[in-house]
Amino acid sequence: MSDLIPSSDKQAYESVFDDIHDTFSREITIFKKSKKIFVATNNTYNALYSRVKNEKGTEKTVEAVKVKARIAYSGNFEYGRANSENEILGLDVPADFIRIKLNKDGHDLIKQASDIEVDGELFEITSDAAKAGIFTPQYYNILLKRRG
Repeated sequence: MSDLIPSSDKQAYESVFDDIHDTFSREITIFKKSKKIFVATNNTYNALYSRVKNEKGTEKTVEAVKVKARIAYSGNFEYGRANSENEILGLDVPADFIRIKLNKDGHDLIKQASDIEVDGELFEITSDAAKAGIFTPQYYNILLKRRG
């Protein structure tokens, strides 16, 4: 069965959305903690503290990664009560929430994030990613809540 829209046209339309993303995205910082695997071979290992008895604690390293994202503050997107579906459900998005839209690479990084810095403020992830795209998922919408 042939497609209604040829694959070359699909690629052209998707590249338009990539251009839009590149134009309106800004840099955000994702802080991710490094994962360490520890195998206990000592009988004085304390699983509660994840260390051997009388051993100095290890420092956790945090890596800061910068990615591009489109940012919408809660007053600027359609999740408020003005949306009829949210009116029925009684949903309100408070002012300390933002929505970011990331490409696949950014989404893969943010899944490992401990904190996200946007415009000099720290945020935490409060939602699962919602996929967006014309023909295939190209971008991911995520709600963040201001820490504090």
